[in-house]
Amino acid sequence: MKLRCKPADFIVEEVPSKSWSEKGDFAIARVTKKKLTTFAAQKILSEHCKVPFRKIGFSGLKDTHAITTQFFSVETERPECLNIKQENLSSELVGFSQERLRTGDLAGNKFTIVVRNLSESDIESAERNAPLIDAQVPNYFDSQRFGSLAGTDGFIAKDVLKGDYESAVKRIISAIRKRTKPNVKAFKRFVVENWGDWKKCSQKAEELGVEKTSDASMVFHLKSAPEDFKGAFQRLYSGIRQLFFSAYQSYLWNECAKKALKEKCNRFYSVEYLAGKLIFPRSKIDAGSFPTISGDMRAPPEQMRVISSILRKEGISLPDFFTSEHVFISRNRPLLISPENLEIEADEDELHPGMFKARISFFLPKGSYATIVIKALFER
Repeated sequence: MKLRCKPADFIVEEVPSKSWSEKGDFAIARVTKKKLTTFAAQKILSEHCKVPFRKIGFSGLKDTHAITTQFFSVETERPECLNIKQENLSSELVGFSQERLRTGDLAGNKFTIVVRNLSESDIESAERNAPLIDAQVPNYFDSQRFGSLAGTDGFIAKDVLKGDYESAVKRIISAIRKRTKPNVKAFKRFVVENWGDWKKCSQKAEELGVEKTSDASMVFHLKSAPEDFKGAFQRLYSGIRQLFFSAYQSYLWNECAKKALKEKCNRFYSVEYLAGKLIFPRSKIDAGSFPTISGDMRAPPEQMRVISSILRKEGISLPDFFTSEHVFISRNRPLLISPENLEIEADEDELHPGMFKARISFFLPKGSYATIVIKALFER
């Protein structure tokens, strides 16, 4: 099974929860992008419309390795600036709003996903599993949520919550990903090998031409304040820092959800993902919601028992979530979701002779991951 063989194999269309007006303080753009993060698209809008980042809002982060359509609000007196046509991004003005778009201001997302390199038995599995999947799928956060784990062996936010800023900074700098540029890789390795010699590391940054990177920014800070790892951490763009905390909170929810589902079903299968393993029930079960973790959360005793068990395993406690770095909010998230309008069309795979492809389309409520549906659909 192969996903994302080309950008058009993974299409995401944001479904807004609001309707747009003919006038308002915020211009609304519908942006279609590929090979770009949501933050990169935000930067393009900022530069094209000559407005600061803080005047641009969006409803949710969208995948980089896909063709995605989403909405942005821009506080500008020149709304026509939102009509943009570039190689990897197009944007058009679609209306106005009296409010800035914020995370969660959407009903959900429509997905059209092409899964390739499938055998005949894979297609049969998908068709057999479809009725159960149509009724329920665990509402896990999937690997896309945990990009900060790439190239490292633990959660940066966990270090911060335990007050170990040095480990957090070291984990960030030492992380090397597939797309990390050679000179940045060389700098990262040099810093790890010469940890603590910030003058020498700063000189290496300039020598390798990486002085404008976030890694170098932290090193330059430590050169002037060698013990201030907290300050070095805070040199990172705030949006990136918040992703670290969201990732860890999501991981903890997944672990709690797994334990809660195991208590409701004794027949399940497991699937690996970037942060470990996920379990999927083999039969239909009844399940409500489960809260994300925060320092001041309140939940029924049976849920607090599950949470306490997971936190003990992690070596942290609820008071650790009171931090000036991030505001953790406890929200109830459904343990199970039902994909709407699930359709599967099988055909020959032109990219893999002798194999099949499946075009799968469905709608999910906001915050749910299409790849979880795919994982469940093709399980044998």
